[in-house]
Amino acid sequence: MIKIRKFSLSDLGKVMEIKRMSFPEPWPEVYFKKLYKEHPQDFHVADFAGKVVSYILGYAKPNKSGSIKTLAVAPNFRRRGIGKELVNFIIQRLKEKNVKEFFLHTRTKNREARSFYKKLGFSIIKIVKKYYRNGDDDYSMKLSLHLNPRSASPRSGI
Repeated sequence: MIKIRKFSLSDLGKVMEIKRMSFPEPWPEVYFKKLYKEHPQDFHVADFAGKVVSYILGYAKPNKSGSIKTLAVAPNFRRRGIGKELVNFIIQRLKEKNVKEFFLHTRTKNREARSFYKKLGFSIIKIVKKYYRNGDDDYSMKLSLHLNPRSASPRSGI
């Protein structure tokens, strides 16, 4: 059974391992520490039998929009609903803070992520050319609960 809990610095090694397995240009460890320092209540991990198998950072911005900054699931735990559970967890937490819009970024090359987020009700709002350090393009995606109440349907789990 998956348990969602707050990230602690003792999880950093496993989070970095998952990040390296999931992204072509993983963020450096120092950046994760900075994010944790800035958002200690908003960084969570999914724990399976005492082992970190996924993580997410999602927080409310001052303008009352939500940002899903990063999400990754260990390869051998994908397609089990863990990512969906984490995204829904963050959305529910932020809805309690009156957040109605959620934003994220994903590489245009990452079809799996794009499909995953679309199934959760996110839509592409723009393409940002050369967004990433290696020159890859980015999809900016948005979930708007007040404009699309159906995105909060049982199908999406939100």
